[in-house]
Amino acid sequence: MHSNRLHMISRLALAAILLSGCAQTAEREPEAGMRVPVTLEKIRMENMSESIELKAVSKFLDISVINSPAIAFVEKTSVDQGDFVNKGDLLVTLKTREATALQRDSANTLSFSGIISVRSNLSGIITSLNHPDGDFVQEGDQLGVIAIPGSLVFILEVPYEYISKIRLNTACTINLPGGNSIAATITAKMPSVSKEAQTQQYLVRPSSPAGLPENLIGHVSIPSEVRLNSPTLPKSCVLSDEIMQHFWVMKMVGDTMAVRVPVKPGITARDRVEILEPVFDTADRFLASGNYGLGDTVYVRVVTEADHGK
Repeated sequence: MHSNRLHMISRLALAAILLSGCAQTAEREPEAGMRVPVTLEKIRMENMSESIELKAVSKFLDISVINSPAIAFVEKTSVDQGDFVNKGDLLVTLKTREATALQRDSANTLSFSGIISVRSNLSGIITSLNHPDGDFVQEGDQLGVIAIPGSLVFILEVPYEYISKIRLNTACTINLPGGNSIAATITAKMPSVSKEAQTQQYLVRPSSPAGLPENLIGHVSIPSEVRLNSPTLPKSCVLSDEIMQHFWVMKMVGDTMAVRVPVKPGITARDRVEILEPVFDTADRFLASGNYGLGDTVYVRVVTEADHGK
């Protein structure tokens, strides 16, 4: 009888354990409607590049100064500032001081005009005119300046701590006010550093300088690091703490569970983040939405899933 009683107690204890386990399983795996709705993304292999952006100002490197060939008065200016002129075009008409004096002398019978035509010696843009009509100028005085449009470059100011990241003949992008961008190349480095700002100047030549004015401020985006065929995830998949010190993703395990996995992010570009560690498989799936504020383990309900094979 004692044996039967022990056998009965054992069977009751086993039943209690099984019932407890079922209850715990039901608690761990809630109904589908009670699970967190999420969307999923997969690892994508792509090239990633990191850039630095620095200010630059446009400047014409090649200019021609128009000088007065004699002591004279400015009789007439035939061009305006901003005009494009061709080689040989008339720029300024001068009248010598002697001719002006003879013209005012009623007793003068000489037909001496004293007119001097100053013409352009190259094609370019009139960037400045220094004397209006009627002005008196000395020999050698500057009458104006012509700039060659194709010589326009952007002067890039590089803080000295970034010098190691700048390489000649590197392709870059000049971002202009208004949202326009121009492809460009870093072509030269100046041999001195600004004493006050401790910056070194580089010349950045745009691929199409036509129409750009001088003294235009742009921002040059320069790739400082490039990694080929790196594993990446959308930014929405990568979570962090408030001080951006620890990073993690929620990785799917099976079809209903997601677990927290610490990661080491690399380059961030556009809407993608490079994942340096750990190494994931391209078939792995990660929470892209519904992943905020979750615990280390959570049961989820998949709403949509990215298919990079399409």
